[in-house]
Amino acid sequence: MLYIAAHGGFAGQPVALGGGAAVCNLLLAEWARTRPFPCELIGPSILGAGAPSGQDLIAYGESSYAQFCVDFRRAATAEALRHDPARTVILCNDVSEGPDFARLAAAGFRMVTIYHVDVVAYVAAIYGRDWIRPETAIRLYSAAKRWLPGPLRGMASLIFDQQEQSLRHSRAAVVPSGAMRDVMLRCYPWLGAERIHVLPWGVAEENWTEAEVKAETALLRREFGVPAEAHVLLTLSRISPEKGQDLLLDALRDWERRPDFPSRPLWLFLCGDAAYMQGQRFLQRLRSLAGGLRRTRVVFPGYVTGLRKRAFFSLADVYVFPSRHESYGLTLLEALRNGLPAVCLEHHGAQSVMRDEFGYVVKASGLRAAIARILSDDAERARMSRAAAAYASEKSFARSAAQLAALLHSFGDRLRNP
Repeated sequence: MLYIAAHGGFAGQPVALGGGAAVCNLLLAEWARTRPFPCELIGPSILGAGAPSGQDLIAYGESSYAQFCVDFRRAATAEALRHDPARTVILCNDVSEGPDFARLAAAGFRMVTIYHVDVVAYVAAIYGRDWIRPETAIRLYSAAKRWLPGPLRGMASLIFDQQEQSLRHSRAAVVPSGAMRDVMLRCYPWLGAERIHVLPWGVAEENWTEAEVKAETALLRREFGVPAEAHVLLTLSRISPEKGQDLLLDALRDWERRPDFPSRPLWLFLCGDAAYMQGQRFLQRLRSLAGGLRRTRVVFPGYVTGLRKRAFFSLADVYVFPSRHESYGLTLLEALRNGLPAVCLEHHGAQSVMRDEFGYVVKASGLRAAIARILSDDAERARMSRAAAAYASEKSFARSAAQLAALLHSFGDRLRNP
């Protein structure tokens, strides 16, 4: 099995590459343990001396990132073509950053593509500000693409043409939610529903002991000076406009002006690093918004992982997931597994994961009230914490990895255990 992943090969590096990279790392680790088939990763290192580091990738602007997509597509396709299509199944971890789907299909390769994000729906939501539906965006692009100037046409092709080609030429598309499947079927009426497989990822097991987590949590309290009586809010994602951290800061600014603002200290940890395209500009905006708060302590700890991330979950009272657009949300499920009630905005990720017994799914205008409601009742928050942990404990990444391996086997009768 060839695993083509433009963000693959950076496991263990403290780089905010996003959910696609996280899933890639977890799948490779799980399959190294269970050995369902021989697996070879085709990642950015295929570009040789010109290969970007993880830090390079998250610092790229739109044009630089588009050029990386083109370069990686060419190199990954050439490397895949060195293999025997009769004995090889290809798993694609990306769409815009994916290979030349048509060329590989013409060569006889069987492909399965993981959709961590519906790229067209993302562009319609973030750049189009939800003014147009993704299926309308596809029609507009089809009508206008011949008139677009060269650089813009190239970038638009990476979004619209690559997505269509991936769906036309993949034997199966793997998506994390039924809502994403439904949008795809609206956008591509010729696509049979049987080719879209809904596979929520679940949560990977951790090996930290209770004593280790307790000690690391105590270190965090001392490092930042968090009072024992403080309410602690937590977000954990890359710093980027679609993640909506600005909406949370706006909600807290509104709350500070109201009489129901808590008398106990309120702290917010915005964990994550600036990433991709607009990340640095957005981080500056978040710092400016945070500087305008007078009764809330806002901390930017940067990218966190491992035991330190686990300790932040332990430190917090509520997990806030304010993304404008989210296909699934691995960190949301991690927060739930660690017993955190959650407040989320309305998006596919929240709809596929959240339940009333452990949190709220609201519009941006409802963030303040939802957070206030959870923090106002300690007994109810404790009940929600137990419900969140019980629910998420049943969502196993190992089980999802096994299901994906079985799907790959169904398209590759010559895949064998090494």
